[in-house]
Amino acid sequence: MHGNLNKGFTLVELISVIVLVGVLSVTVFYRLASVNSVNVQSGRDDVIAALFFAQQQSMMRSNITLVIAANSVSVNESGTPILVSNNYYPLTMPAGVNLSATINTFVYDKLGRTTAGTITLTGSGNSSGASASIRVEASGYAYY
Repeated sequence: MHGNLNKGFTLVELISVIVLVGVLSVTVFYRLASVNSVNVQSGRDDVIAALFFAQQQSMMRSNITLVIAANSVSVNESGTPILVSNNYYPLTMPAGVNLSATINTFVYDKLGRTTAGTITLTGSGNSSGASASIRVEASGYAYY
C-alpha cells in the first residue's frame, strides 16, 4: 500500500505567490502607466494653493493680486511679490506646463472676493496631451 500522498500547494506557498504577483503587477503598472499628467497635476495643485493663499492674504492685507503668466503664478501685495517660507513669488510651473487664463490678474478685495475666471494648464514636451482646468468663482473659491 501506498502512504497518504498530499498533492497540491500549502497555504503559505499560495499566499507567497499571490503577494509576489501583486508586487510585480504594481511595479509593472507604474512603469508602463502614462506619467505625462503628473507635471500638469502638480502645477494645478500649485496654482490652487496660490489662489487660496492670495485669498487669505487679501483678508489681512491690502492690494493683493494674483498674476498668471505663461509659466508662472505670482501673489503680489501692491505689485511686489510676497515672501513665503524664504522664497518670493512668482512660482514657476513644473517643466512642460503652460498657463493660460481668461483673466491674467485676479484682484482680491478685503473679503477675499475676486472676478470669476478660468485658468487652464496644458502640457508640452513630456507632458504633451495632458491638461487641467481651474475654475475661480467670484467669491474667491477655486476648484478643479
